Amino acid sequence: MNVLVIGGTGLIGSETARVLIARGHTVRALALPPPPPGAALPQEMAITFADYMALDDDALARHLAGCDGLVFAAGIDERVEGPKPIEALFEKHNLAPLERLLRLAKASGVRQAAICGSYFCHFARLWPHHELERHHPYIRSRLNQERLALSFADDGFSVAMVELPYIFGAQPGRKPVWLFLAKQVR
Repeated sequence: MNVLVIGGTGLIGSETARVLIARGHTVRALALPPPPPGAALPQEMAITFADYMALDDDALARHLAGCDGLVFAAGIDERVEGPKPIEALFEKHNLAPLERLLRLAKASGVRQAAICGSYFCHFARLWPHHELERHHPYIRSRLNQERLALSFADDGFSVAMVELPYIFGAQPGRKPVWLFLAKQVR
């Protein structure tokens, strides 16, 4: 299978690529420049350094051409700070580009998509009495992302939501996500 990974140089995207390559798939990636210095990225992964959100539809369609699968390992999470209303930032990075990617992927003949989402969606469904979607803009954005992505699914296009939990890991060339916690513990 030929797979395009959006966010292929990040911790999750590069590990996804590594696993896909080990299983015999061909992987190409779109990733923000510059590459993380010292990162052990899979040599077999063809990387295009570009802001996928800034590419026009024709350019994105060229990247999707010939692909059977798409992995969305990009976007922002709840740690990002921004101006009020924060929902606009989540819409800009997690919803609008995904809608565009899935629309173009489907039109390009991609048959499968995996979206790296959040385990907060699981808890919002598990504990509806807490009204997490109502009270937390990030959780609301991830649930909206899930609904959006699944709305593209049909007999010719499967969509999987991967509800990722907290991930502890480090990648050479990038500041670890949990650095702030380590500083507090010290």
